Amino acid sequence: MSALNDAQQEAVTAGDGPALVLAGAGSGKTRVIVERIIRLIEERGVDPRSILALTFTNRAANEMRARVMGRLGVDRLASWVGTFHGFGLFVLRRDMDRLGREKTFTIFDDADQLSLMKRLIKDLSAHFTTVSPRDALEWISALKQKLAEPDLAAPCNVAQEKTYRELWVRYHRLLLNASAVDFDDLLALPVRLFEQHPDVLAKYQRRYCHVLIDEYQDTNRAQYQIAKLLTQSHKNIFAVGDEDQSIYSWRGAEIRNILDFEKDFEGARVFRLEQNYRSTQPILDAANAVVENNEDRLGKTLWTARREGEPARFYLAADAVDEARFVIEDFASSGVAPRDAAILYRTNGQSRVLEEAFRRKGIAYVVVGGVRFYGRKEIKDLLCYLRLLVNPADDDAVRRVLNVPPRGIGNVSMERIEEYAAVRGVPLLQVLREIEHDHSLQARTRESTSAFVRLIDDLTLASKASSLEKLVESILEKTGYRDFTRESDEKDFRSRLENVDEFLSACKEFDKKKSGGVIEFLQELALFSDVDEWDADTPAVTLMTCHSAKGLEFESVYLVGMEEGLLPHATAMHSDRELEEERRLCYVAMTRARTRLVLTAAESRIMYGESEQRAISRFIQEIPGALLRRVSRQRPGTKHERTPLSDAKAGALRLGTRVRHATFGEGYVLFTSGSGATLRARIRFKTGRVSTFMVGKAPLEILEGKKR
Repeated sequence: MSALNDAQQEAVTAGDGPALVLAGAGSGKTRVIVERIIRLIEERGVDPRSILALTFTNRAANEMRARVMGRLGVDRLASWVGTFHGFGLFVLRRDMDRLGREKTFTIFDDADQLSLMKRLIKDLSAHFTTVSPRDALEWISALKQKLAEPDLAAPCNVAQEKTYRELWVRYHRLLLNASAVDFDDLLALPVRLFEQHPDVLAKYQRRYCHVLIDEYQDTNRAQYQIAKLLTQSHKNIFAVGDEDQSIYSWRGAEIRNILDFEKDFEGARVFRLEQNYRSTQPILDAANAVVENNEDRLGKTLWTARREGEPARFYLAADAVDEARFVIEDFASSGVAPRDAAILYRTNGQSRVLEEAFRRKGIAYVVVGGVRFYGRKEIKDLLCYLRLLVNPADDDAVRRVLNVPPRGIGNVSMERIEEYAAVRGVPLLQVLREIEHDHSLQARTRESTSAFVRLIDDLTLASKASSLEKLVESILEKTGYRDFTRESDEKDFRSRLENVDEFLSACKEFDKKKSGGVIEFLQELALFSDVDEWDADTPAVTLMTCHSAKGLEFESVYLVGMEEGLLPHATAMHSDRELEEERRLCYVAMTRARTRLVLTAAESRIMYGESEQRAISRFIQEIPGALLRRVSRQRPGTKHERTPLSDAKAGALRLGTRVRHATFGEGYVLFTSGSGATLRARIRFKTGRVSTFMVGKAPLEILEGKKR
């Protein structure tokens, strides 16, 4: 307790009943949750098994669990510490049968859902409106996060609504037939279970007498209901969160959950943690200046004992390439170790120019949010073999691996198998068992399907006693998967084989933990996120979105693309509520920095294939000039660099006129459009780059008397 400040101690020592801890960025919220658990166990004599601690990422849960075990001096923790989705899975594995469904269900990830939805849309009749698979999945997800269902009997106001409703019905019918759930089901189904079966709810209420929730501001309706139902008998909910860091409304998070906590939980006590242990005061002052413009706040102002430090800096680049050049050069001269630096952006598409700049400079970097390891083709293939061993009704897994490696089962045969399964209403694997004597199919097809069924049966039997590593080795050997990969025409087969070996290493690590069999391994992977795969000790600069950076911290942070339309994002420009969330996102990104914070924007940027002029983000304007040091782009020896052309010279630009740009070097004019202040020139540079510039603002120099 002596290591805690007064506000932290007051929160940790609070008595029973509902409590809300408003924990500002870097204010030690994890420490408060950990010490609260320790106090309950060591000083109040609470049985560790009756403590439930919920958060949002495996990384956060693992850190919390490790710190509690370290403080208790144990190598295993009896308390349940994990994510909301993990807890939902824990409940469903034990009580899914009360909903009339199998406990050995498969969890469909994003790729599985997308594949399923594409197939459903393809099968729709012509009188349904065309919709994109992702839009349909987002529509379904938005309803499930709110614990809602479409009113199938109500009249449709728009044509798309009719299509979405039909897809809702077909999607859930297929999930049910495949004994599968999606991520939203891991939250929605436990709520249904608790509401429809009071005895099941009572069991978990008795078991978990103290519920602690991290990042409460990120809870959606389903997560709120889980917390509310679990604690309605004993009222012992200890919620920690920060309304200024509520940035996930697009995935269902409701900021009202934290704003209305005192209304929802009668008699709640509220504690404020305002001392920041991460950032310097100049960084906090700049971040506070931005977020205090929001109205949906409970109110707090961060401060720190680290009073000294350099102010946040702002660099206005000519375009995205100039922005990337500045970031690379500034980082290279900073003396900060690569693993201690991060570049944050609003959208994943912004990473490309930065990646190219890092490669040219030879600086190691890692992108969080790229192709996940467990989402790569060869890994998905092996995972689908494993899925079939625990859930033979998983038709999606059958479709993926029945012909991988190739077994000579053609499209015509596959269509007949699919039709037969649909008519019978049975899983594909069962149909494959029954067609051995179907002479309407070619003998080769019958032999191949029989061999596939025997393979799955043999592997299923082996999975009962074999280690996971040996089981996967058996799959590789019996299917000839390594040879199949080696003989493929793809140029990257070597890296694919390396991925297979890395997957085996992961299986070996799982075996060492002795944490279960195939089903436990699959569910552990299903709950992985992009950030969970990121290794903080990798000696490389981290590139990630502002959303992915939530909960992390770095010595040096570059927040790029501070422009209207990027941050704040264009989709939020016409909604006060969404603009406030964009402001919170900016605040979250800024407060990831410990000692160095650099903000950048570009005067022009290629968007959707066209170069367009950009306006500096309103969030930059909200930072007082005294808190933000503007960095000049001019470098020694380049006096012409920031000098735009005079009106007379600008008017002399013609096809073939040779010019020099301060950043991109020499080039020639392809064409011009507009006049005066709106004069634009499209220029091809010697590097091959082609860009369009507002001539009145671009750092251009005409190379006199020279034409291409």
